[in-house]
Amino acid sequence: MIEPFDSEAGYRAAIDAILRAACRELRIFDGDLERMALDDPARNALLFSFLGGGPERRLHIALHNPGLLRTRHPRLLKLIGSHGHQLEIRQTPDHLRKLADRFVLADESHGAIRFHVDHARGKLVSDENIEIHPLWQRFDDLWEESQVCTPTVAGY
Repeated sequence: MIEPFDSEAGYRAAIDAILRAACRELRIFDGDLERMALDDPARNALLFSFLGGGPERRLHIALHNPGLLRTRHPRLLKLIGSHGHQLEIRQTPDHLRKLADRFVLADESHGAIRFHVDHARGKLVSDENIEIHPLWQRFDDLWEESQVCTPTVAGY
């Protein structure tokens, strides 16, 4: 099933749907996580619930600019502190920073895809392996070229 969205609210609703659908692995590609609002209490609770569902669950995040993690995402830092063994964050290299799409993928069959960072247009894809496969592979390629930057968090 493919459903278009054309607003920030629609984008975030699509992200929520993907976070709820995830059973094994989440892959997130973004500039700085601001528009995804992963630090929103309800959205962050979905991430906690996903990772709390079992030690085999994984969260991979590729970012252009991870600098805002420490200053603008306290709930995400708490998640890193409690589930750091299940997640990794990497920073994309300079030559990939022109990439302007954004996405959240789950289990090789679901995705919230924003076509361009400056426009809140995209699609929610559910149970469509063929539709998600190219983005899943693209994330693999981004991941291989990116450098680990997961913050270490003390006190959690």
